Amino acid sequence: MIKVIIVDDEPRICKLIANLAPWDELGMEVVGIAHNGVDALKLIQSQDPQIVVTDVRMPGLDGLELIEQATQDNPDLEFILISGYEEFAYAQRAMSFGVKDYLSKPINRDNLSLALTRAREAVQARERQRALEDEYANIHKDEAKIRASFLRDLILLGPDELLATEMEAVNQSYYFHFHEGAFRIIIIQIDPMQPTKAKGIGAQQGAVLASSLQSAAYEVEIAELNGNFYVLVNYDPKIGSTIKALLQKNLMEFKTSLSPLGFMVTFGCGAEVPSLSELQLSLDTAKAAVNERILQGAGQIIVQDEHTPRSITDDERFLKLYKKLTKAIELLHVDMVSKAIRDLKAELLKGLSEDSWLSGSALKSLVREIVNTYYIILRTNNVRLEDGEAERAAWEEALDHAYSLDLLFAELIKGITASLTRIAEGETKRHAEKIALAKRYVEEHYMENITLEDLGEYLGFNPSYFSTLFKKETGTSFVEYLSRVRMEKAKELLKETDLKIQDICLMVGYNDVRYFRKLFARSTGLSPNEYRRIFA
Repeated sequence: MIKVIIVDDEPRICKLIANLAPWDELGMEVVGIAHNGVDALKLIQSQDPQIVVTDVRMPGLDGLELIEQATQDNPDLEFILISGYEEFAYAQRAMSFGVKDYLSKPINRDNLSLALTRAREAVQARERQRALEDEYANIHKDEAKIRASFLRDLILLGPDELLATEMEAVNQSYYFHFHEGAFRIIIIQIDPMQPTKAKGIGAQQGAVLASSLQSAAYEVEIAELNGNFYVLVNYDPKIGSTIKALLQKNLMEFKTSLSPLGFMVTFGCGAEVPSLSELQLSLDTAKAAVNERILQGAGQIIVQDEHTPRSITDDERFLKLYKKLTKAIELLHVDMVSKAIRDLKAELLKGLSEDSWLSGSALKSLVREIVNTYYIILRTNNVRLEDGEAERAAWEEALDHAYSLDLLFAELIKGITASLTRIAEGETKRHAEKIALAKRYVEEHYMENITLEDLGEYLGFNPSYFSTLFKKETGTSFVEYLSRVRMEKAKELLKETDLKIQDICLMVGYNDVRYFRKLFARSTGLSPNEYRRIFA
């Protein structure tokens, strides 16, 4: 069972969360409840939970401080942040600590269950990753897998101790035959020209490339990851021109084989570095080289010797348009979002002719930032998105394979438009269901003191929004609708019973008989007594 701790300075909120979620169904158990950040930190240390549901505002140690301190000891903790304040700034700061979900009060069962499900998936994904790492650690006999693990670990996990190890130790541990000389990483980027899966495409050509390079180099290793191929080459610096010639020859063979199948092939060559310890630079520049195909064009060898990341939003011209786009996303307005993206693209095209620092990597980073901001805003505003994780994965894959600036921004607009359209359709259906529920509630509780605030809270809307939504869906205000229902019930009682007017007044939800008579006359054109004489 996955262990969960609940933290909120209001005991009733803790009790609500503890009773609201289907814990057994989710495979979870609540192992502790705390009412302040200090006690929560002690609980986390003693109970070792995987998930913590915590409020933002608490005495002593608030939610964000709790997250910051707790993740220092256990960076794998999954936090779900709750707050009565719908402030985007809180969500942004929380996201910087690795928080994946931000829920606004009042909390409902669906949103809580969805957040817990996502947290569970993250916990399980980490467990699978650990199992995978354990599997790698237990491999002793399969030399090919051990060799491949070196390059995969470098790509997935970063350099850390991997590149700090002496070359001879790497050779012994990973069955390599590295020599003193030059090292370079080449990424073979395979992009589908039509929506399709590129995984597995080019494996045969990749093996041919490795074999071709092996004829001239000291050592070659190739690894396939997410449909692309990463090639590590160790060679004598004197034969650098030979290596480039072999790459050019193999690129032509790749293109001959894959172009008829609808794939673009680009070789991104990282910087040539003199030692294993500097291999991260070659990997980073190889990634930057691949990203440059957006500006330089796909289907060629692109060499990148240096990489100095810079954020596009550091420039005031682009920051202003980015903020405009963010505002459009907050409004969930498809046309405004599309126009904001097109305006940003136009300014970037203008900037490309003026600013030498604009790069393919900067553009890719900007697009990733827009996608991240989009999903943060959705979660901040409790917008539900069915199959949201699958949709995001497919969208990000399409963006990763965008091999031109036009295609990159077309995929960005396409992804946001499709998502916002689905949200609008879902919201329309959900709103219709909520209004039907509101009308049914009025039919069943018209005799009670029903207020706009009470019904809005019952349905999970703030009063102002509920009032606007009710009128939009029904064509009449909530107060008018409630009065109409009560008048219809009063007419039934006048026709079918001999009850006194004051009794009927109370039975349909009014305490003031004079006010009831006034409303009835306004509704029917008759006094209650006149109506009874005519229709009873």
